[in-house]
Amino acid sequence: FLATGTKVRSEYMATLEQHLGTSLREKNGTIKVKPTLQLATNALSNIFVAGDVNSLPGGAKYAVKAGEQAQLVAANLITMINCDTKSAKPVLQNWDGSVMNMIAVPIGKSLGVLQASGIAFGKSCVGDIVVSRVKAKDYFVSKRAKEFPPNANA
Repeated sequence: FLATGTKVRSEYMATLEQHLGTSLREKNGTIKVKPTLQLATNALSNIFVAGDVNSLPGGAKYAVKAGEQAQLVAANLITMINCDTKSAKPVLQNWDGSVMNMIAVPIGKSLGVLQASGIAFGKSCVGDIVVSRVKAKDYFVSKRAKEFPPNANA
């Protein structure tokens, strides 16, 4: 199991690029960013780019990484808001992308497919064992439950 071919949708950047007179995107459409996830132009340092559309390396683009990047963006925004820019430049966190590139797709309680760092393990005991022990128990609901507390939208 290997899914490829996602297309980055960043056409909306064209007007901004024309206004600034510079390219903000790579040839593949990803948006150029600094390690802090800020847009890679000093003119717009208050704009951050998280998720699949940013140009940072780090392997496959997974939803869990977008969530982690969003947390880093939030922390950096808070730092910028709380910083007295007259006396100091804010020290922002960098995205290190160190989380292992892995996706696990359960197929019921005892089967599954695992892709780690571009190598797919499917229809084998490795994929089935790892996925059933790691993700199939509760589909990571317990890991994400704190992010979505009951009655959060009430």
